[in-house]
Amino acid sequence: MKKNKVTAVVIARKGSKRLPGKMYKNFEGKSLITLKISQLLKSKVDEIAVGSDDERLEKICEKFKSNKVKFYLREEKYCDEISTTPNDMIKNMLSFFESDTILWAHPTNPTTNHKDYNKSLSQYFHNLKKGKDSLYAVSKLNDYFWDHNKKPINHDPLEKTHTLLKQHKIKYIYVDNGAIYIRKHKDMIKDGRFWGPKGFMYVMNDTDGWDINTKWDLDACKLKSFKNKNF
Repeated sequence: MKKNKVTAVVIARKGSKRLPGKMYKNFEGKSLITLKISQLLKSKVDEIAVGSDDERLEKICEKFKSNKVKFYLREEKYCDEISTTPNDMIKNMLSFFESDTILWAHPTNPTTNHKDYNKSLSQYFHNLKKGKDSLYAVSKLNDYFWDHNKKPINHDPLEKTHTLLKQHKIKYIYVDNGAIYIRKHKDMIKDGRFWGPKGFMYVMNDTDGWDINTKWDLDACKLKSFKNKNF
């Protein structure tokens, strides 16, 4: 029986706007990009495809001295969020190689480690047999939320009795944290989407799926509360 080849995809661009040089920022003694590759090397993926328009990243990949880590130089236009759509970016990155299954991982989720990747892969293949076609990671949030029209989403602000105990009874809200996307290579490259019409959520807590976009995100992620996890 043919083995299902799983390729982890990690992309990074040199022109980060909100946090310049983001992939090289230090976290737990390593740059975010180095940490992510290290975490994926501990997982059950068969290879790691690293794509960037920054040629310096190729040398970082070579330092791992692993034939599982492969670097692909991307054209600048596919690293520009303004001139190129995310769909085109995804299709371009996947055109560099062949695989059966894609696990897309972002270096901006440093607290997502090999245990998360292995567990999500297990859930993906299990649910694939049940008719699901993709997996996407979300963080579970428990608070009082309002929409853009300032209307309550998951609570009644005019309830007769308001107590702190009510917070334990409100419905959770789930947010896409960008930590993990899993889908068949042929499906993802066809439409350039992370998830399919029959995708399902891989639920994480907000700390394990922490997403870094700004300096505040990075600083907050380094707080002592995160020290108890094996990165």
